[in-house]
Amino acid sequence: MTMRSGKPGQRRRGNAEAGFTLIEVLTALVILSIAMTAVFATFLSQQQTYTSQSRVAEMQQNLRAAADYMTRDLRLAGYGMPLTTGTSSDNVVVPASANPAGITTIRSLFAVDNTAGPDQVYVLYLYDMDANQPPTDLTVAMADFTTVAVDNTVAHGFLSTGNELALVTDGITADLYQTTAATATSLTFGGDYTAGHTKLYGMGPPVTVVAKARFVRYFIDNTTDPDHPTLMVDRMIAGQVPQPVADDIEDLQLTYGLDTDGDGVVDTIRSGNGGTVLAAGEIPRIRRVRLHLVARSRRPEKDWSGIRPAVANRAGAATTDGYRRRTIEVNIDVRNSGT
Repeated sequence: MTMRSGKPGQRRRGNAEAGFTLIEVLTALVILSIAMTAVFATFLSQQQTYTSQSRVAEMQQNLRAAADYMTRDLRLAGYGMPLTTGTSSDNVVVPASANPAGITTIRSLFAVDNTAGPDQVYVLYLYDMDANQPPTDLTVAMADFTTVAVDNTVAHGFLSTGNELALVTDGITADLYQTTAATATSLTFGGDYTAGHTKLYGMGPPVTVVAKARFVRYFIDNTTDPDHPTLMVDRMIAGQVPQPVADDIEDLQLTYGLDTDGDGVVDTIRSGNGGTVLAAGEIPRIRRVRLHLVARSRRPEKDWSGIRPAVANRAGAATTDGYRRRTIEVNIDVRNSGT
């Protein structure tokens, strides 16, 4: 007698009927594809957001670095220079070897305005803030401009190899020289000086001071690598090439606040010696400089409709280029530009 297992009416499933049907597999693949597409889209979105935030942070860092670096020099413009009457005769004659750009005289700063591109600015001041580079004194009256006797060049930071800028002043007038050598008690100057460097002949101890000078030019280099414009500083010494200050800074604009009536309050705004003229006699009246900087991202973004903004007296761009941008404006009190 044959016995059957299982409940009555229940049929045992064979091995050939186990697994998923084709429709079930295709349905699972469609659902998986939709899920993976959503995950990948979320990843791309987060990646783009992260990249954009990184580029914005990089721009902010570049702007802060550039503004901090320039602020120090602009605030000190004219420091250590004698008080002036605001006439061109008060200006310091610049040695030709130390000035490839051709600015022949300067007292505190020289503004170069450009309504169609970035501005430039030259800054001069006596450099004695470093404890290792304080001013020194003449020990013998200044008979010529070739070699001068000082108390100690080593203690005051002058290099034996020369190629530095030195400011000589008696508190009434000043001259700027470029050194070619230094011994323990003397400085040798280059010989490319004009008659303008005879102001201090016969002057000597105890009133004449000799100190390192900081004479620099700030400008935007947008030709070496047009895709990455760079804020540069040129130390205006023959043989020394300009150095980068901050990357991807595409615009530098400066405006100048003048106190024309001597009441200590800024009452007139000038743009430079381009648009609204900043005359030589107005430079000692500068009490404030407004620094405008524009940074842009290192690369354009496909879906970003960026445009270079209008800044100061320079108009904005007419077309979009896909770059993200950030701007910064800093008001700098100029403490030493004049009386």
